[in-house]
Amino acid sequence: MGVGGGHIGGGSIGGGGGGGFWSRFFTPAAKIANEFDSHGTIQLNKLSGFKKYKISDITFFDRNRKTNVSSDDLFTRIITIVPGGVYTKAQLQKELESFESSRLFEKVDFEGKTNADGTIGIKVLFREYTWEVPEKFRCINVGTMPQTKPVELERPCILPKTVHMEVMDMLRKEKTLSVRLLYKIRDRVQKWYHDEGYVCAQVVNFGNLDTKEVVCEIVEGDISKLSVQFVDNLGYFVEGNTPAPLILRELPKELFPGNTFNIKAGKQALRNIGSLALFSNIEINPRPDESSEGSIIVEIKVKEFGAQDI
Repeated sequence: MGVGGGHIGGGSIGGGGGGGFWSRFFTPAAKIANEFDSHGTIQLNKLSGFKKYKISDITFFDRNRKTNVSSDDLFTRIITIVPGGVYTKAQLQKELESFESSRLFEKVDFEGKTNADGTIGIKVLFREYTWEVPEKFRCINVGTMPQTKPVELERPCILPKTVHMEVMDMLRKEKTLSVRLLYKIRDRVQKWYHDEGYVCAQVVNFGNLDTKEVVCEIVEGDISKLSVQFVDNLGYFVEGNTPAPLILRELPKELFPGNTFNIKAGKQALRNIGSLALFSNIEINPRPDESSEGSIIVEIKVKEFGAQDI
């Protein structure tokens, strides 16, 4: 988004998967049948370390609710092994270890079940952590807070009371506070921030889970620095002919240090600077401040008309 190719950056969350040329490594059913019990099931540690196994399907079983979970459940989205892929025992164990270290589960196991064609289905049996439903929900901005986080330095977040009330309604409908519910709360809170233009905001933690008040800790995207840089046609930094104060006075106050970065203010700045008719290209880029964890540096890069290549 921008003037003359100018844009405003953002962020994303992603994942991964796996697979392989199974036909070269597939172990026929007759060769793996002796590893399974009379019901066709086997624990992960009983698989052979010298073979590769093609996965036919993956199911998740919730030990707390005593039922399989749907395909769009949170936990089904964090697994990296995929149906159709071929894996060794070591690879499957590494996946299990990843689940165990994720802090999502109180207990998790993998079971395999043999199929007539020699493939195996993976069943993930899990019990997620749960707590008593809290009576209160509080949100704090920890973006520029020191590691010690003394109480007197806690700052309330800009999340409106309407969203706080929505979260409390979500809590009241549940018998326990679960990891799933925390993720739903995280998604709802982040959605408000991103919908309102606070694209750098992120929920980083939930605290006080063993108390009557759960605390949602958010990095909102506080601006610590603002810089104006001039570039040439190749993107190299150069000395500009335009006084920096002339550019700065066109910026909305929301882009100056001490405020929370908002993409709407960034777009307004692009329009304001573009109206000066001095630049062929304008970019406004928020980036993490490595010297101040949780803070944002707003970089404004402009290319003046007539800027020469080096």
